[in-house]
Amino acid sequence: MERTVAGPWALRRGFLATPDVVQQGRLIVESQALQWGLAEETVEAAVLIASELLTNAVRATPHKPVTLRMALAGDGIRVEVWDCSSQRPRASEPDLSMPERPLGDDVPDPGGWGRGIIDFLSEEHGVRVEFEGKSVWALLRAEFR
Repeated sequence: MERTVAGPWALRRGFLATPDVVQQGRLIVESQALQWGLAEETVEAAVLIASELLTNAVRATPHKPVTLRMALAGDGIRVEVWDCSSQRPRASEPDLSMPERPLGDDVPDPGGWGRGIIDFLSEEHGVRVEFEGKSVWALLRAEFR
């Protein structure tokens, strides 16, 4: 844990953007949120948001550095993922069509659900373009146990 301008409780972890980072990030967010005493509903929302943000970072910058950050800020929790791409994420429509036959495990998920999930779970969210990439963040209300 480190002290930041967001407050006394913050966490930052760096990774290489590979698919297994999403699961690692989910576990880190869950563990830290539970240590902070957040309510189960808040923990679940933070984990889901981190999962969506990390998935997008892995897709945008495969095998490049990404950073997961989270912090208690006022009455909320901020979840943020930095990657080295300066391109802003684009919202896409989820594919609601039904496949004509079962799809194999090797068929990639077309996605498109992340923006709606983050809209629903967060109080606010955004993108901050930085010198060497961007940070995509979401702020959600923190309920404590």
